[in-house]
Amino acid sequence: MLLCGCKATILMKALVIFFISLLSFSFTIKDLNDDVTNALKQGNTAALVKYFPDKISIKVLTQEDLLSKAQAQTLIEDFFSKHKVKSYQTSHTSIVNSNQQFITGSLDTNNGKFRISILVRENVISQFRIENDNG
Repeated sequence: MLLCGCKATILMKALVIFFISLLSFSFTIKDLNDDVTNALKQGNTAALVKYFPDKISIKVLTQEDLLSKAQAQTLIEDFFSKHKVKSYQTSHTSIVNSNQQFITGSLDTNNGKFRISILVRENVISQFRIENDNG
């Protein structure tokens, strides 16, 4: 079945917009991943929390809560002041439903190793966890 010229033009424009959006989303994810990885490698809380929403689900060791961005920043700064970062390595990333991403990694510090888990929704970190790595 052939489409009339007008319908074909509209369809082509819609496809172009779709592919541009998809490409833009993949660059945004890559930028966020790179920024988060670099922030964790440097123990740079300010660079990390710029991707936090106003309220974030957070767990740092035994403290778990829904905190404001400022409270979360203070909690993570306290962690980094007590655990100087030696290295960070992302171990896994996965994209779910094209607007969510799960990132896990290993943080090596002067006081041990920690597992990092991050849930990204709509280009913001909605959940952030630092847990002892007992493995």
